[in-house]
Amino acid sequence: MEGSKLAFRKVISEWLTGDLPYARKRDINIPLKSEKIITVIGPRRSGKTYFLYFVINELLKTEPKNNILYINFEDDRLINIKISDLDDIIPIFYEMANPDKEKNIYLFFDEIQNIENWEKYIRRLYDTKQFRIYLSGSSSKLLSREISTSLRGRNLEYVIMPLNFREYLEFNGKEYSYLTGFTDNKGYIISELRNYLEYGGYPEVVIEKNNDNKLRILRSYYNTIFSMDMAEHFNISEVNVLDAFLKYIISIYSKYFSISKIYGIFKSAGYKISKNKLLEFLYDSEEVFFMFYLKIYSRSENKKLSYRKKIYVIDSGIINSLKNEMSIPRLMENIVFLDLNKRGMENNFSIAYWKEYGKADGKEIDFVLYDSLKIIQLIQVTYISDISDINSREISALLAGARYFKCHDLLIITWDYEGYIEKNGEKIIFIPLWKWLLNLK
Repeated sequence: MEGSKLAFRKVISEWLTGDLPYARKRDINIPLKSEKIITVIGPRRSGKTYFLYFVINELLKTEPKNNILYINFEDDRLINIKISDLDDIIPIFYEMANPDKEKNIYLFFDEIQNIENWEKYIRRLYDTKQFRIYLSGSSSKLLSREISTSLRGRNLEYVIMPLNFREYLEFNGKEYSYLTGFTDNKGYIISELRNYLEYGGYPEVVIEKNNDNKLRILRSYYNTIFSMDMAEHFNISEVNVLDAFLKYIISIYSKYFSISKIYGIFKSAGYKISKNKLLEFLYDSEEVFFMFYLKIYSRSENKKLSYRKKIYVIDSGIINSLKNEMSIPRLMENIVFLDLNKRGMENNFSIAYWKEYGKADGKEIDFVLYDSLKIIQLIQVTYISDISDINSREISALLAGARYFKCHDLLIITWDYEGYIEKNGEKIIFIPLWKWLLNLK
């Protein structure tokens, strides 16, 4: 179509003649010249586009700009593009940029999943062996386990979430080398941790200095997730129920939930919605990285599916922008989950919670870290600043877990207490949240 060709010409011309925005380094390293397709996924506004800008800036140290193409498929001029139109991209780019074909040619396609059957086009480009390809998207369907078999095994995936605590401090002008002298800076770091728990880690929010504006931005993010990422993308017509569902999820973050219970609550409130539709909302909200749910640890798949799950939300700022009170204990658990989830993706381990089976008041462990071979670590999260504040159930649960799993790496993440105890032949380490988040020993 001539319309699509004209749109591509305008977009490519602006790319070739425009200046690249400054982009900060994130706490993630990807290969600059991999022959595999690099896939960068994560929630909307988490910094994926600026991460691609950072990668491009690194490439420009050794590569000519005419050998690099960046296209954002959320550009309104490309809104009606079809897969058949994509074949025009490379000829137009070659005509306008005249790249050096003796060097690598780099293609950066942002939010490519907006084009139906996009993976077929990317596979054809990949098979030519002429391009280094970088993709980004706001849907977990770009994960290797979700994409079609045509790309599986041909891509390396990386996840960009809102800023972790170290990135948050660096965005506020505190370099990591400064933070290693933590004794003198402890008061500052704890103060910033409280701000981080309150307003979260979305880059735009972190950079904004006015707290009222931070909340406005966060509410606008929620509205975008609700309206664009979910209602429009998944063609959801029950928008009032969807809004109520997402806000209910926010109200129970870091707690147990079941769809049956939610269905009962919604039915009593007069909402006309099926249990299956609520399940769809749950899966859709996970796909766009709005929330995550945690299963119980069990060797039985039936038990994993049937037992209650725990719910966590993508960013503490989103939570607080829509709630009237701020719960530091629950926010601590939520942020530990998010950090563990990221570490698990990078280091190939999984996360679950544990509860003694068949006991209404059975002992519970917040997080069980495991891989295919063994249990790696047992973690509790508790809001204490002194050993005298510790609930004995936290200790007894870890000891029970140590016996059950034969795991001896026992950790309690606290607000500001550091130390250890030895009991029943086990050593339990206490570490402050700020120190754990910064990976300081």
